[in-house]
Amino acid sequence: MQTNIEESIKIYGKKIDDLLKEIIPPDRDDYLSEPIWHHLRTGGKRIRPAICLITCKELGGNPDEALHFALAIEILHNMFLLHDDIEDEDTMRRDQPTVWVKYGVANAINAGDYLLARAYHCILISPIPSDRKLKLLEIFTLTYEKTVEGQALDINARGETDYTVEKYLELVRLKTGYYLACGMVGGAVVASGNNIEGTIDKIWALGKLMGPAFQIKDDLIDLTVGKGRGGVIGSDIKEGKASFLYAYTSELANDNDKTALIEIMMKQREDTTDDNVQYVLDIYNRYGAIDHAQKYANDLIKQTYDIIDEIPTTNKTVFKDIANFMSQRMT
Repeated sequence: MQTNIEESIKIYGKKIDDLLKEIIPPDRDDYLSEPIWHHLRTGGKRIRPAICLITCKELGGNPDEALHFALAIEILHNMFLLHDDIEDEDTMRRDQPTVWVKYGVANAINAGDYLLARAYHCILISPIPSDRKLKLLEIFTLTYEKTVEGQALDINARGETDYTVEKYLELVRLKTGYYLACGMVGGAVVASGNNIEGTIDKIWALGKLMGPAFQIKDDLIDLTVGKGRGGVIGSDIKEGKASFLYAYTSELANDNDKTALIEIMMKQREDTTDDNVQYVLDIYNRYGAIDHAQKYANDLIKQTYDIIDEIPTTNKTVFKDIANFMSQRMT
């Protein structure tokens, strides 16, 4: 059986947008609505909540019953983006000024905090039995906690001299793995109740593969103009981010290349020139890091197929399509 993930995302995305306007009304004069909707109106495909609803349906549930949890995932995603832009000092997102640039750091932090409160509110008003609602709250809180733990590793990995691919994978399993699987786990809970621990374990395991695959692809797209940073290439290099490319090259590079690499990555963002970025790219290419990253991400997605074959659904194809789709960069 074939499925059109993009078409499903478009259909479910419309439902998410409608409910989003109820939960966070636009155009209120409260110093929150304006910065939040400046960010929300820049785009976003509502992929994460749509995948929650697709999972719920494929496991025999009613997607409308998972709608509030799906929206909570989308709100959490945008809360992370607001704070992440501050932490990374990114000035553009989806080719528009980031909230902290347009409204100031204090308003951006506060808007993110408000989004987190609304995400929990969404779950609390879900039209499902209390036991399932409690399970969703546990899943959501675990995801929030693990993602922040991963972000802490990310923030403090800048220019690390003994950085390895294994350290990178540990980071992204926390920062991205739980985050990508959370909606699917929630969809499974809404569909099947609480007696599905085996299925939940399998979906979390998918996240530990899909998370790194997604993040590696994201690292690669940072080297192009397609990341929505106003045409800036190599933003990760300018902020000294410990990407898969940096980890892989650090393990292989000779002393001179490694020293040069670390020296550039440790520079302040405003002091990192375009020539510095190009020099790092030359080092990456010298050790085949970009080609290896592509292959590594694709291999991770292939590994998800064995796990998907154990998920109790007759339509394995839809989950394989999800794994492939989620391994591409999402905005």
